[in-house]
Amino acid sequence: MVSDKTAFAVVLATGVIIPGLAKYFLSAAGYPALGTIIWVTGFGTMVFVVWYLWIRPLDITGPVGSE
Repeated sequence: MVSDKTAFAVVLATGVIIPGLAKYFLSAAGYPALGTIIWVTGFGTMVFVVWYLWIRPLDITGPVGSE
């Protein structure tokens, strides 16, 4: 099984590299708008996956104050 740190690094890398390369090649081929749409969709998906798998489950509530 892959450790959480490795999975996190893979998700971050693929969420930045693959959409970035797609944007570069589509822009170079004359489709800059499509490249931007692909990049925003890929990066946004990566942000959602990171939030859903690693940030959402965290219990980040502070201590209950005494009155």
